[in-house]
Amino acid sequence: MEFRVWVESSLSDLYQSAVDAFPNTTKRQHAIDPVAVKEVVWLPYLGMRTLLCRALIESNDNEYNAVILFRNVQFFPQKQPSLVELIAQDGETYFLERMFNDINDVNVRCNCPDFRWRFRYYDHLDQSLYGPKGRPYQPAGGPPANPQEMPGMCKHLMKLMQNLNNAGFLD
Repeated sequence: MEFRVWVESSLSDLYQSAVDAFPNTTKRQHAIDPVAVKEVVWLPYLGMRTLLCRALIESNDNEYNAVILFRNVQFFPQKQPSLVELIAQDGETYFLERMFNDINDVNVRCNCPDFRWRFRYYDHLDQSLYGPKGRPYQPAGGPPANPQEMPGMCKHLMKLMQNLNNAGFLD
């Protein structure tokens, strides 16, 4: 098994890597319309210049917890026309520059089986995993779950990314 080391990725990088890893799938990026973002909670860490986004996602009568930690976030003390305004979990209002799908480094996680078995370990190698890595999935006698060993994201993270784009938090 070849050992690869990636650099921390952006949301666009992880999205494209998932598409490239499974180009013939009829799922994931092609199945996000019925997925629903039920709740989004923001946790800003001003001194660390990070912003944690936790979301409750509903899909096929199941609920999943998706997380995106944005790095290199620019926070400001006052509202300005070009800034995005959000109300965080602490009830405070924060002002920040719009984050970019292809610039801001991120760490991601979802507790769905697709993410766990296909992307979690390789997102860890990419330094794009939020939380503990777990072991790489070794299927019993079948083909590997991620034969190209590429980092990526599940449809729940893709839907959250789309939701944040539509809400104006991402560009």
